[in-house]
Amino acid sequence: MSILNQIAYSGVRASQVALASTGQNIANVNTPGFSRLQTITGSLAGQGGLSVGGGVEVISIRRMTNEFHNQQLWRATTEQNFYSASQQYLTALEALMSGTGSSISAGLDQFFAALSEASATPGSIALRQQIISEAGNLAQRFNGLNSNIDAQIKALQEQRSAMATEINGLTENIALLNKKIVETESVKGDSTALRDQRESLVGQLSQFAKLRVNETPDGSVSVALANGQPLVAGPTAGQLKVAMTASGEQEVSLAFAGTSFPLRQDGFGGAFGGLHEVEYGSLRPNLDALHDMASQLSQMVNDVLATGFDLNGNPGQPLFVYDPTSTTALLRVEPLTAEQLALSSAAGETGNNEVLLNLLGLKNQTITLNGSQVTLNDAYAGLLGQVASDSRQNQADLKSATAVTQQAQSQRDSVSAVSLDEEAVNLMTYQQAYQANMKVISTANQLFDDMLAAF
Repeated sequence: MSILNQIAYSGVRASQVALASTGQNIANVNTPGFSRLQTITGSLAGQGGLSVGGGVEVISIRRMTNEFHNQQLWRATTEQNFYSASQQYLTALEALMSGTGSSISAGLDQFFAALSEASATPGSIALRQQIISEAGNLAQRFNGLNSNIDAQIKALQEQRSAMATEINGLTENIALLNKKIVETESVKGDSTALRDQRESLVGQLSQFAKLRVNETPDGSVSVALANGQPLVAGPTAGQLKVAMTASGEQEVSLAFAGTSFPLRQDGFGGAFGGLHEVEYGSLRPNLDALHDMASQLSQMVNDVLATGFDLNGNPGQPLFVYDPTSTTALLRVEPLTAEQLALSSAAGETGNNEVLLNLLGLKNQTITLNGSQVTLNDAYAGLLGQVASDSRQNQADLKSATAVTQQAQSQRDSVSAVSLDEEAVNLMTYQQAYQANMKVISTANQLFDDMLAAF
């Protein structure tokens, strides 16, 4: 074979490889996480001083990916999912607390309105019964709100457990891919598809937590939480465990290589950290505040009634019962009759409304809530206002984080994603190169035949 044939044959082989890479790119244009391939060629040196060269060789098939862009996208994904996980609960909590049927402020207004209406004729059985009815309605608002917030917390805890299971599945698969990649690359095999899969799994894992990802010399990656606890190291994966405490809260621990240690959730980041933030930043504080309000309201009303007498001349009895252990009956009304309401300051004086007026005065009396002295109405308005403020700020942060994620995705795609227009150009280029090299081979063969014919 002539040197011209050898050069042309090397060009044909290189063109075939390049065409195959282009075909792979086009075939995977819609494959999530696929990184396009690029054929890298190099010139072969010739032999002898008058040699023009030895043709071309394929040096490698490069997987087009940028580690910086990947890390940037993973960080942005983590941040976006942190706010996204919080927002669903903040939106639900705000809607619940501001709802007409569940607003504590509306219930307080109706209760004090019933007291005010009865102040002119404190002996009226109908008006007394109205007070008891509105007290029951107010208690039901407390109970409904308490039950719904508690249900949100339970739903959040279920979601946290499900997330832990999903995280464990991802870390196991990343560890398995680490093993396969190391084995494949140790025998000079093709690991591009395996690396695409692993990169995609790390991206999914970044939705749940802040990650530290580093590739080791053997081709495997180590994945750790932001505080350094390992999730994946080579073929070994950690396992998150979520356990319920006696107080009804969840503890999270990490088991890795036979060792188990607790995890702080407040620095977790991602959707997993977002759940912790909304649980302990909004849901539980508002539930505790609701309990404080119910407790102090019950105590205030019952203390005033204890100073009075009912229509039968008997000492006053409690109206409210506060039960902190109950999710459905946080506040309930004692089964009193209208006659048993102690609205008079003296026995036997049915027209005496002094105790009733003292009850009305509770509307402007302050309670202690979160270290501040506020009225009952202002206390609830403050809670609702804080939730609304938190929700708006979280929405703004989510919008900003979403924009950053989209930008990071675009930057990643500019390097790794398949462009059909670009691949179409490459296809034509490599096809023309293939045909040109075949023409060189044909020409070389014709020249050789002509040379033989001359003899």
